[in-house]
Amino acid sequence: MIMSRPAIILFGDSITQQGFSSVGSLGWVSLLSNAYTRRADVLNRGFSGYNTRHAVDLLPTIFGKDIDLNTLFVTVFFGANDASLPGDREHNQHVPIHEYEQNLRTITADIRNKLKQTPIILITPPPLNEQAWDKYCRDEFDDLSPRSNEQSKLYGERVKLVAKEMGCLLVDLFSLLGGDGDVSAYEKSLEDGLHLSAKGNQLLFDGLMDVIKRDLPNLAPKVDEDELTGIPLEGAGWKELC
Repeated sequence: MIMSRPAIILFGDSITQQGFSSVGSLGWVSLLSNAYTRRADVLNRGFSGYNTRHAVDLLPTIFGKDIDLNTLFVTVFFGANDASLPGDREHNQHVPIHEYEQNLRTITADIRNKLKQTPIILITPPPLNEQAWDKYCRDEFDDLSPRSNEQSKLYGERVKLVAKEMGCLLVDLFSLLGGDGDVSAYEKSLEDGLHLSAKGNQLLFDGLMDVIKRDLPNLAPKVDEDELTGIPLEGAGWKELC
């Protein structure tokens, strides 16, 4: 039987699913897994194309009665698809903003009911480079999936509201990537106008680790023996055994 380590559960859409790799570089999930090597098992539960309606339906599967209670924290990262524009009848991923907000409450409440005191970290949708995303969709699919940066921001504001109301931690990815500035401020953080590039993945990882170190220092990786808090490496160092 393999020894069980604490788990970290990452629940989200394609930006989570693709988080083990970006084009030619490591994704934010890989960076997180590396940070918690020999400390915790990072479980990627990302589902490409999913919105919060789909996520609510998945709750009994992802957070079922047999869920491991030894979980350090959970990230919830949906909204990039919910925020697609309502006129896109072809893909039909749009979720009205009031329903999106309620779905986030439902997801958060269900996780808290199953995992009790486990911290939950909500992540806002990233900004959107509309021109680059339209070009990507035309080139790859000969079709459009209309979205806007302003819509992404509005949905992110609802994430902030739910985080405050439900007592969750927050990573404001929209702001971390510079979504309130000119597109030139954040275009290099996006691979195709929507999904994260190597730079965007690094910024998300750094932002997440900043929140953990600030608000959950006992759950941060302990990298120095002199540190009083944090999670140490499992097992003795090899020099102690030789």
